[in-house]
Order: sequence, then C-alpha cells, then structure tokens
Amino acid sequence: MSKTTKIIAALGVVAGLGVAALPAFTYATETVTGDVEVQVEVQPAIAMTIAGNNDGATPAHTESVNYVIKAVEVGDSVTGLYELDADEGWVATEDATAVSGTTYYEQVTITRQNVDNFSPAGIASKILDGYTIPQTAITGTSSSYAALLPNSLFEGSGAEGNGFRSTITVYTNATGGYTLAVKDKDANTSLMHTTGKYSIPAQASALTAGTAGWNYDVTRIGAGSGAEFVPAESGETVELSNQGITATDAVIDSLDEKTSQGRQTIVDYNVATDADQATGVYSDIIIYTATTK
Repeated sequence: MSKTTKIIAALGVVAGLGVAALPAFTYATETVTGDVEVQVEVQPAIAMTIAGNNDGATPAHTESVNYVIKAVEVGDSVTGLYELDADEGWVATEDATAVSGTTYYEQVTITRQNVDNFSPAGIASKILDGYTIPQTAITGTSSSYAALLPNSLFEGSGAEGNGFRSTITVYTNATGGYTLAVKDKDANTSLMHTTGKYSIPAQASALTAGTAGWNYDVTRIGAGSGAEFVPAESGETVELSNQGITATDAVIDSLDEKTSQGRQTIVDYNVATDADQATGVYSDIIIYTATTK
C-alpha cells in the first residue's frame, strides 16, 4: 500500500468514528474590563416675571419718558443729555463735553408692560419649572400707579385692591436656589416730578402724611425676621417693612433650593406727600435682579 493510500485510509477511519474520536483540546480565555462614567450636567436656568397695576396702560396720567443719570467721565461727549436745574427743571445741557461736578441725565422712553425675562438664551420657548418661557425676552418697564392728595399717605396693598405693588415670580432649576435683589437704576433715589423741579425722597423708615417720602414693603415666603429669616418654597409669609431704595443692590428675598411652579415675592410701594406737594406725576425706575446660587 502506498503512503498516500495509508493517509486516505486513516482519514476514513476518523470520519467514520465521528467527533467522539477527535482528540479533546482545551482553549484558555482572557478578559479585561474598563469602567466608563457617563456624565450629563444640567446647567442652571432662571426666569422672572414682574407685574404691576399700570402695565400696558396709556392713560393721561402717565408719561412716555423719564430722566436717568448718565454715567460719564470728564471729557466725554454729553451732546443730547440734560441737566437738572433747581428752577427750570430738566434742561438740555449746554456743555459739549462732561465737566467735573455736573450730573448729566439721559431721556429714556418707557414701555409699560409685564417684564418676562430669562437666562440663558437657550431656554427661549421652552418650559422651566412649569412656566412657558417666551420666544423673546420682554425687558420693558413694568409700572405701578397710585393717585393721592397733598398731606396724604398711600400704602400699597392687594387686600384693599389698590394694586400699588409689583408681583415678582421667579422660576429656577438651580439646586442652590436664587437671590432676589433691588436697586435704583441710577444714583437719584427720589421720585422725580416730570418737570424735574420737585421730588419725593426715598425714606428708610415709617412714612407720615405731611412729610414727603416713599419706600417699599416686601412680602416673602418663610419664617423669622431680619437676619433670622429662613426662606421657604411655600407656606407662611413674612413682611419686611419700610425699606428705602438704594443705588446698590439690596437682597430682599432668597431661596435655598429649586422652585416648584415658581415662587412669588410681592413688593408694595408706599408714598407720603407734603401739605403743599406740587401736582403732577412723580416717578423713578428701579431694577429687580434674580440670580441663581
């Protein structure tokens, strides 16, 4: 038998015996592992609405402009700005450039409407804390209005229906919560007459009819008072009374957690007039700022 024939015969025997006749081989396996952490960071977002009883109104008692201090440095152009003259009121400045010791004002057109602002821009048209964010922020000026006589005291209130207040609602997903602050838009904290000749000064104490002054009260959710105030998301309210507006931010409310369907802060405005207070409209612009923690 040839060598080739022997090989073929041997293969035939193996094939006939089947798999059981094959030699048993063991193959070793090796395994390595690696961990991957999948991280998603949810960025903080915040929205704020402000509503007043004069929003969207255009009655005769309102004015379309206001005068706000313009921050300039000596030598800056002041063309088109105004000065406040004790006798003549608002007058166009005759200066071409800013002079040391002179306060300059710019004329600001006021659009009275509910404020509806948000940050960052990426949440436009989305829902935050149950609130539908507008497509475009509404950053106009909310307005609250009251009418009173000389030698009078008018206190803002919702219960009495006078509505001389701002209702500020804050929505945020920030786990640290937020702070709410208020300040005057410029260094002049008085309510100024439209002519600029008369004013009602800010006063950080209780008002009395017959002495001109204005201030505000804050109604906020929580417990305690002063430095002992502990904010809450819902529940009882605490009043912070007779606060005088300042030119720098004053924190008037806060929360240490995210909001749930928004959280309101109510600011009531109070004003008192002199016995011979001049007729006309007195106004000032203040700024509310909500900031995530």
